[in-house]
Amino acid sequence: MEFHFIRGSMIDGKTGGYRSEWQRTLSWFAVFAFQSRPGLKSNLSLRPGRRMLKTGLLMDTLNTPTRPPRPSRLKGAHKGKGRGRPLIAATELNKTPAPILLVDLPGILSHPPDHPNHIPALKASLDALQQCLAIHSNLGSDGSGSLSLEQEMRAYGMMSEIGMKVLAAGLGGQDGPDWAKGVESEIDNAINEGTRLCQQIASLRPHKPYFTLMRAHLLMWQHQFKTCRALLKREIGNFTSSDSPATVYTCYFTYLSALLASSLTQPADTSNALQALTKLQNIATSREDNDIAALCLATRLQILMRAGFWDLVGEACEAAEAAAGLKFYADAAANSSSTLGTPEHLVNAQPSSSTTLDNPTTSKPLQISTKLQVLILSVIYYTYMSQPKVASPRLTFLHQLLDSDALGTFPDGCIDVTLSSGPTMLIRVTHPRVLYETAFLISGLSKRDVAGRKPRCRVFIQEGLGVADEVDKMVPFPLNGSIRDVQEVDERLNKIKADMLCQLASIHIMRSEFNEAEDALTNLIAHARTTGLFRSFASRIVLIQAHLAHALGKADRALQCYQSAGFLERSGGGSSSSFIVLSARIGEVILRLSSQGQPINNRADEAELKAMSLEVVGECRRGGPPFEAVTRILEAVWATGIVDVKNKLKAAIESTSRCQDNHLRALILALMSNMYLLTASDHAQVMLKTCQQLAIGLGAPLNNEDELANGGTVVGNAPLGLWVGEKFVELYRRNGQDEKAERQMQINLGLREAMDRLLGRDTGDTSTETAAENDDGMEVEVGGVSQKHQQKFDIAEQMMMDTS
Repeated sequence: MEFHFIRGSMIDGKTGGYRSEWQRTLSWFAVFAFQSRPGLKSNLSLRPGRRMLKTGLLMDTLNTPTRPPRPSRLKGAHKGKGRGRPLIAATELNKTPAPILLVDLPGILSHPPDHPNHIPALKASLDALQQCLAIHSNLGSDGSGSLSLEQEMRAYGMMSEIGMKVLAAGLGGQDGPDWAKGVESEIDNAINEGTRLCQQIASLRPHKPYFTLMRAHLLMWQHQFKTCRALLKREIGNFTSSDSPATVYTCYFTYLSALLASSLTQPADTSNALQALTKLQNIATSREDNDIAALCLATRLQILMRAGFWDLVGEACEAAEAAAGLKFYADAAANSSSTLGTPEHLVNAQPSSSTTLDNPTTSKPLQISTKLQVLILSVIYYTYMSQPKVASPRLTFLHQLLDSDALGTFPDGCIDVTLSSGPTMLIRVTHPRVLYETAFLISGLSKRDVAGRKPRCRVFIQEGLGVADEVDKMVPFPLNGSIRDVQEVDERLNKIKADMLCQLASIHIMRSEFNEAEDALTNLIAHARTTGLFRSFASRIVLIQAHLAHALGKADRALQCYQSAGFLERSGGGSSSSFIVLSARIGEVILRLSSQGQPINNRADEAELKAMSLEVVGECRRGGPPFEAVTRILEAVWATGIVDVKNKLKAAIESTSRCQDNHLRALILALMSNMYLLTASDHAQVMLKTCQQLAIGLGAPLNNEDELANGGTVVGNAPLGLWVGEKFVELYRRNGQDEKAERQMQINLGLREAMDRLLGRDTGDTSTETAAENDDGMEVEVGGVSQKHQQKFDIAEQMMMDTS
């Protein structure tokens, strides 16, 4: 989520308020060569099968002019009758002084940042302004043909704007072209001269904040955040009641950006940012600019979530939803289970009858943008708090809003906001293409259930990847954008695709679809290397490799990957309590616990393993609701009393049921059923049947014919299914149900073959040795398990503990 509050541009005259007669005359004539693409009427949808309108990402915008030339008007103008005369005669145009022609030239040469002529236009505009100011300064004492004070001020403002675009394009350094060298000093000089004019001329004083904002942007580009904060704070303190709301809001939001900016030596100042945001909200509320006040609440929600202040996020989320016009009522049936760090106000929610879908043709673009931002953040928050029932109605409403062509109201991410008084303010919000692909990502993340033939989490992620891989997708940019804006959008789209590939690989691993998981990992690595994101995603890639090796029973490789993932995350700047580090430590502890009695390198003794487990438990408690079930499982492992163990596992099963995580729920059911085999076999049998259904569902094929029970080879989670099958054989024989035991043993044979294929993936050898058979053709078994498969069954029992 992002908000850029764009200063009024002097290139198009919005701030200067000046457009010469000749520019008005020639603006339509030059549009065929210089204007941007037409507005995008998006065709966005989250429904499977629908795709975004296909156009080029870096298309040549000159191929489709926004306004065609009007030859009929030209013809009538030359004839001098019928359709009017020229707005200005050619002789008058020839008398226009050169500085005035040059100062208006950048407005005609303006191109979108993704246009191939954007940089040549910057060079031509910079040259024009340099010549304009040079001619103006060299005129005689009579001043004939010179610029007016307002035009001179505009020239300095355009010089600073174009210079900042040159810096954003990466052309201002030592390695840049000759014409761009020294542009930083030219920007500084232009800002100083413009500020001097505004201070000396009373009529130009309202434009002084503009140059202050330009100075602030230059300081942020130079990473002088402390100086920038002090400058903007001083400017905000000098505001009076005569200053326009647009000027006040723009300075406040630029100050907010400076407070949140950070570097290695200058950290972000989140506390002062929240205070400044509260002041701005109060100002907007007092001036009845409710859209700006709602935007402040949405920005506050984003800051709190980014800073990890989860105790304050719930209240901020409710306030932002109320300000954005989103009403959801709480059901009386609240979640009764105790949770780790879950606020008490989180209850089951359904969409209120008063929550209606907005008509994009009548709603204000800023209102729609704020609703989209708040809905995305609220879905992320409630998913993080393991409250999918609360997140579900918000996700549904988000889908409906996107399907109603809401993104078409701000196709290039720029919104012109009408305020209660004074001029309008141009706001650049998160680009609609980023919002569109983010919606697929959070839809896949919020659906936690991976069981079934077509789990919704996989459907959303695969559809999102299909949208991300579209060759001809339109990502329009405004005329006042920079090449850096294009690079940021492209980088965010690449990160979203990498996130979706990570999620897809994890889903395939949990569903025991290992071939598909390896393909997803291969695509992820290729995408990360191609887009330069490999260093950022290295720890996540290694963690997924660890989960894959763990699921395949490669204990040594899994242990190395778990340790490497934590090391890479910490070396990349992540804290020891980050999600990846904590997940890697959990995986290492689970792996060591499940490998007791099996050969594994770097084995830890029981005392060391217990200390490591308890340390991880403490970190999981601080990690919040996402780690609640894992915390209960690890606590149950080292609990001393049987009652305490059952209570821990019961709390874990309630947590997984609430967040609809059937993958981890299957593991907990297996652990619980094992405790009731000797004392309450009926109760154990019920849990084993549920566990068996989940094991089959974790990898269920699209067609019934491919299932093992129907003669196919797909068995779902083979280790867990084999473990449950052997427990059923034990129960049936103990109860004297020999026929059921024989049928279950036949099913177990197919599961063992699946285990053979699984464990033989290293060499690709899935052949098995010939087992000793009795007179009836049945394998000779000892204690219910054949000697041939005894060792592999032990491995299967350990692999059941996998929580990837």
